Amino acid sequence: MMPATASALAIPDMEPMAATVSRQPRRAADIPSLEDPLMAERFVAEDREVTLRNVRILCWIAMLLMPFAGLLDLFAYPKLVPVFFPLRVLSAVLLVPVLLSTRTWLGERYFRAYTVIVPMIPAFFISMMIRASGDPSSNYYAGLTLCLVAIGLMFHWTFKESAVAFGLVIAFYLSATAGALLHGITQDQMGIFINNCVFIIMNGVVILSGSFYHHRIRVREFLVRAEVEQQREQLADRNDELVTTLTQLHETESQLFQSEKLASLGRMSAGIIHEINNPLNFTNQAIFVLKKKGKHLPTEEREAFERILTDIKEGIGRVSSIVSDLRSFSHPDSGSASEVSLADVVQNAARLMSSELKDHDVDFDAEVGEPTVVIGDRNQIIQVLINLIQNAIDASKGRQSPLITVHSTEAHGRISLHVRDNGCGIPSDNLPKVFDPFFTTKEVGEGMGMGLSVSFRMMNQMGGGIEVTSETGQGTEFTLWFPTPVLPTNHE
Repeated sequence: MMPATASALAIPDMEPMAATVSRQPRRAADIPSLEDPLMAERFVAEDREVTLRNVRILCWIAMLLMPFAGLLDLFAYPKLVPVFFPLRVLSAVLLVPVLLSTRTWLGERYFRAYTVIVPMIPAFFISMMIRASGDPSSNYYAGLTLCLVAIGLMFHWTFKESAVAFGLVIAFYLSATAGALLHGITQDQMGIFINNCVFIIMNGVVILSGSFYHHRIRVREFLVRAEVEQQREQLADRNDELVTTLTQLHETESQLFQSEKLASLGRMSAGIIHEINNPLNFTNQAIFVLKKKGKHLPTEEREAFERILTDIKEGIGRVSSIVSDLRSFSHPDSGSASEVSLADVVQNAARLMSSELKDHDVDFDAEVGEPTVVIGDRNQIIQVLINLIQNAIDASKGRQSPLITVHSTEAHGRISLHVRDNGCGIPSDNLPKVFDPFFTTKEVGEGMGMGLSVSFRMMNQMGGGIEVTSETGQGTEFTLWFPTPVLPTNHE
């Protein structure tokens, strides 16, 4: 499938292309680390999202389980149900504002504090129930260890948060049993109390150790994931670079082939020009002699004779024009490069083509700023513009409201002049061939297909280039780009 655009640009430098695909060793700065402020911020953002989500889940679980666990009170402390149940309901109610605040700025800013606040609310009320029972050997100590173990699994506790939560649970349990211990308890109750304390402490040690290592694992997992994503992005960038390099290589190969073809044709046409010019000169001299002899013919024969000579002279003139184009193509005149006003050359070309534009009823609209100055040969630029305008007129034949527009742009350090028509357009199969010598889609006798080839040579001779884009039935746009003048450097 042929490309939709054709370009006659300078051959790209191959050294930078090779540099883009060279493999560079990874530096230590390229490895993700939480010492990087951006990476640390990303880690906190992810941690905030996961933590707040788990806080909300835990709030709902605690609000449901605390009242539901009142069934235990019916069997363990049936007489204290009227005391325990309000405590359970109050615990669930207090969790409601905590749940709602997680979606405010408080939750966003103090999300780590919620990992301690949420589990400590039910733990506090469980210790209140142990105190109300007056039983230091109460099995409800298991509720406190459950708060530690379950929350340790759900939350990404750090060592510091785990230590705070563990300290609060121990404090809650000791304060809940302090009154009974001061009043004296039996030996069996003391044994169970010590057993409960040991289990709580052992659970706390497990939670502290797990939190420490789990946090390190989470950080390592995050950094590995970030490194994988970074490597994936680097691979995507390198893949894009390789695609760009391959595209440039294909374009360079095409341009080298085009240049070699044009050079070969130039050498061949130089010999043809010499061989054609000699008989043309002889023919012109013979026509001059015949014209002088024709004056002696009878009047009734002279008119037909002169008409035949005129036809011969027009034919020879057409051949001379072709030879002239071949000469320009084979040995383009470099001219004298100087600063040229694009507005002036566009106006000049429009004046020279005004008769053609008027005869074919084609509107011409040019918008080129007066200060727009390029480096080139004024006469050659005018010749290129005349050729493009003539082609646009030919492409607009039979179209409604034919229009040719010319405007300039400046981008990427170069100035471009765009010549666009709303004519029939160029088929995509023909676009890569438009700058080939002798390529034409016109009828026999209407053109030799040298105009764009000569324009291509002239633009390259001036250090610029020419490009074309077209869509069948929508029109064609030729873009001429020029080197910009180098501004003098001010030395202080």
